[in-house]
Amino acid sequence: MYSVNRNIFQFHPEIISKTHIFYTMSHEITGKPFESAFDKMLEGNLQEAAVIFEEKLKEQPDNIHIMLELGNIYYIMCEMSKSIANYEKVLRLKPESPYVLYRMGVALYRSTHFSKAANIFSKIVDSGKYLPMTYLWLGLCYYHLGQEGKSISAYRKLIEYGPETIMGNYYMGIALKASGNYKEAIAFFERLLNHTDKHVSALYHLGRTYMKDHNYEKAKDYFKMVVQLDKENKNAEFMLDYLIDT
Repeated sequence: MYSVNRNIFQFHPEIISKTHIFYTMSHEITGKPFESAFDKMLEGNLQEAAVIFEEKLKEQPDNIHIMLELGNIYYIMCEMSKSIANYEKVLRLKPESPYVLYRMGVALYRSTHFSKAANIFSKIVDSGKYLPMTYLWLGLCYYHLGQEGKSISAYRKLIEYGPETIMGNYYMGIALKASGNYKEAIAFFERLLNHTDKHVSALYHLGRTYMKDHNYEKAKDYFKMVVQLDKENKNAEFMLDYLIDT
């Protein structure tokens, strides 16, 4: 049995509703075999659900709803190559679907195909039919491609939709720090911390940014906060010891 409760959702900044994924188009798939598959999904038996859908796809090879459900199931199971293959099948039949393009882009990103993912997210944005979160993924792709300027532009678009967005401010701070814009990076990290002052990663990167900006006392303050909140954070502990000893 493959459990849905595995903490796979922690690894990347995603807003995913499992119910939304499972039932995105499930109203188009009816009959006892499909009911059985959806029951398996809700029980956490994703592998068994996938087997049922794969068998039904052999009988209905052009059923895009089955392909989409398979793509979503394999995504949650972290079998990205199978997920991408099923999204590709859907897109061959329905090439302009913003939702499927979005899911495809996320799966490509998770597979470290950053350039391909960026092309897809750019296509979604150009279509005008997109979730604001599309800009987050686009920014992440550009960041991993070493294109901090484009990454920052994408995050700015995301922040226009929600100035207080935690992920937008966090990743904007990361990209600005990487590009050497330390003062502006600090401003975005601090904006985030005004709303959630126990964001350990933001506190740590704020400390690192103050170090880059040669404000070592401020850096120490933030590394101390990190260690207080996360006593197992060896990186912050090392940086704090380094600053105290120098």
